[in-house]
Amino acid sequence: MSTSLLKKIRCLHIVWLALMLNACVAPLLLMSPQGQLMWALLKPLVGLDPNDVGLFEQPLIKNRMRELLGKNYDTTLSLLKTADKIQQEGPLIYLVSTYTPIPEMAEKAGLVWNSDTNQMAVMLMKGGAPLIISEQLSNQTEKLVPSWPKELADYTDPQKLQQKALEAGTSQVQQQLAIPDADGVNAAQGVADVKETVMEEAAMPTNITESAAKPTAPAMPAVPAVPAVPAVPAVPAVPAVPAVPAVPAVPAVPAEIKSLPVVEVKKP
Repeated sequence: MSTSLLKKIRCLHIVWLALMLNACVAPLLLMSPQGQLMWALLKPLVGLDPNDVGLFEQPLIKNRMRELLGKNYDTTLSLLKTADKIQQEGPLIYLVSTYTPIPEMAEKAGLVWNSDTNQMAVMLMKGGAPLIISEQLSNQTEKLVPSWPKELADYTDPQKLQQKALEAGTSQVQQQLAIPDADGVNAAQGVADVKETVMEEAAMPTNITESAAKPTAPAMPAVPAVPAVPAVPAVPAVPAVPAVPAVPAVPAVPAEIKSLPVVEVKKP
């Protein structure tokens, strides 16, 4: 192999490598500075749990979601936190809720970021109907319609949405009215046979007289007797006052004490 041929092969390798690098870098060069930051943040997180990597606490995501959703921010965030992974479909990086912790507020939510247009869009299912909230870039003269992955695209089609509602309603009715099994059928047949036997043994009269057809007036309820007034209890007798004991007589003073001797005291 000559030296000139080796040089040509090397040149072809360099050109091929340059084309590959240009294909990878060109989309980034076309993005706005904010779009480049979003790509650098979200692309490495594809396939990971958004709660484990703290996606909703990233200022670049949190601030855009608050500005976009307004009063719907808390409801949407509660639903999106049930998503188990960040997904990618072409230029779309998205999240989809797996269940609803607040069924009275909304049933489903999806967050999509389009790397081609740097547009963030949210789909919120309320009462079986989608509520779509999307960013509109200031430099766009026409309204920018958001793109959706296949997992959310069916919710934007009225016919498919109606079909989903019918399927959900049918499933709910089937759960409430479960189809009986073989035992249930046999039991129902047994009940029918017993009912038929009872009807044969106690046939209803075919002719109904006019008096029987007239509804009888309900009997008036008896007036309850007035309860007797309880007798007033007798006042207990006042106990007799005990007699005052007689005062004992004062004993007589002895005669010796009646006349006391007089002692004369002589002054010196």
